[in-house]
Amino acid sequence: MISCRLQRPVLSLFQSTNKLKLRYKLKYLGCRNSSSNSDDLKVKDNIYTIPNALSFSRILLSPIVAYSVINGQHSTALVLFSVAGLTDFLDGQIARRFPSQRSLLGSIIDPIGDKMLMGLTTASVWYSGLMPSWLVFIILGRDIILLCGGLAVKYKSLDKFSIKELFNIADGTIEVKPGWHGKVNMCLQLGAVIGCLGAPIWSLQDSTYLQGYLAITGVMGVYSLVQYILTYKKVMGKIHSEPKWMEESKKDS
Repeated sequence: MISCRLQRPVLSLFQSTNKLKLRYKLKYLGCRNSSSNSDDLKVKDNIYTIPNALSFSRILLSPIVAYSVINGQHSTALVLFSVAGLTDFLDGQIARRFPSQRSLLGSIIDPIGDKMLMGLTTASVWYSGLMPSWLVFIILGRDIILLCGGLAVKYKSLDKFSIKELFNIADGTIEVKPGWHGKVNMCLQLGAVIGCLGAPIWSLQDSTYLQGYLAITGVMGVYSLVQYILTYKKVMGKIHSEPKWMEESKKDS
């Protein structure tokens, strides 16, 4: 069995088939026999956990934060966004320290909550004129490209192609750990959203420091995306030259 590591974000929405389990971590670009790591890949299917409750609360808070931003309630939005961000930190810490709190559901809803929070808040901040369009394009465009990359990896790992299997997030288990650039990029994005949300509160709309910070965030987002693309190319080459289901269909013909 093969295990290839890339990084975290939207890719965790796509689980591998029984014959191919993908672990995403940028620092590790090779493939290895996953039998030596089988215990590390097991995830208890328990939905009643504290991390799952925290992830669900983040999903519920996301549209409320966006609504507050659009209606000019910047202080409320900033507080709710900070609380939602805190739940992301806490659910990860609890899941890592207490194995009984890990679950397959958690590995699915945690990244969904992350992307909902960042996506809706970023879009609402841009809609309110608090964040430049070019930065929103980088942040959201990067996530869309990562989503497409995850689909491409899943597509090549399928034993038999079907739309259902391509989007089957319950098939297989997966643990996702971000590489250094993903962590840095996420921290910068969080800071950028907080800075833009707080700009009208702290009168920072024309701050040179804030504009410089946003520029650094954009550069890091592009760099992180390039690293992902390079990694995808290596992993795609290590899975199969063609999708497995296509190779088998050619043999049968």
